[in-house]
Amino acid sequence: MEQRVEQGLDLVDSFLFVTGRGSHRSGRALASQHRRALADQEREQRTHTARRSSLRSQEIGGAVVTGVAGSLGVIDAVATASGSGIPGPAPLWFLAAGLGLVVSLRGRRRLRRMGPPPEPLALVGPPPRLHRGAVGAAEVTRFSALRVQVMTLAPSLDRLHPGAGDELRRADLEAAGPLTALCERLSVLDDLQRELPGTSAARTASASAAVVRDRLAEGCETYDALLAAAAQLLAAPDLGRRTSDVLAPAVDAMLAYAHGLRRAGDL
Repeated sequence: MEQRVEQGLDLVDSFLFVTGRGSHRSGRALASQHRRALADQEREQRTHTARRSSLRSQEIGGAVVTGVAGSLGVIDAVATASGSGIPGPAPLWFLAAGLGLVVSLRGRRRLRRMGPPPEPLALVGPPPRLHRGAVGAAEVTRFSALRVQVMTLAPSLDRLHPGAGDELRRADLEAAGPLTALCERLSVLDDLQRELPGTSAARTASASAAVVRDRLAEGCETYDALLAAAAQLLAAPDLGRRTSDVLAPAVDAMLAYAHGLRRAGDL
């Protein structure tokens, strides 16, 4: 009977996870954020590679055009000087050679200024989903929710203080790896307890899971402090102009326009 009840609860948890409801909706949101971050990173890599290939083609193609057009221009100039009759289009060849040289030098200069490709980050995926009632299930859910909040706050920090969002993401990636490993240990220990109930291995797994759960809870407290610092940074004064400085001229202009309309109506 207990086994049937546990299977039914697992089925309910799976349904809630797929539909984005229940306690596992943060894990689903974290998985979505992870896929989006992977897609953005791959797009940046492809853009950098395509840009470098384009500039390299301009450098090589411009050099080839310069060499070929310059050679033909010299040949036409020599033929014209030797009295071959009809003057050759040497000026046009030299003009093409000059344009090719400009394109080649510009491509080389931009290629040198481009710098190295963006370093790919070791993105950490969502933690494994634990069954309802498993040791550490609440801490895993809390950990997922905290990571979702970190990814949500990072764009706001970027708009307010450039670079602060990247620091927050970097701190998240450094801390998420070990904590996700703790979540994976909890999943393995929970499977051991379920597969071998009532054995000494299951009892040892339960005790070990309690220790891992405490370590994960401590990590969640650190994440909580990180979020508190990010929220405090959001309340810091903006380094740019205040909202009143931006909107005040527009308000004054609208008031002046409305006053002008009233005066025109009185006339």
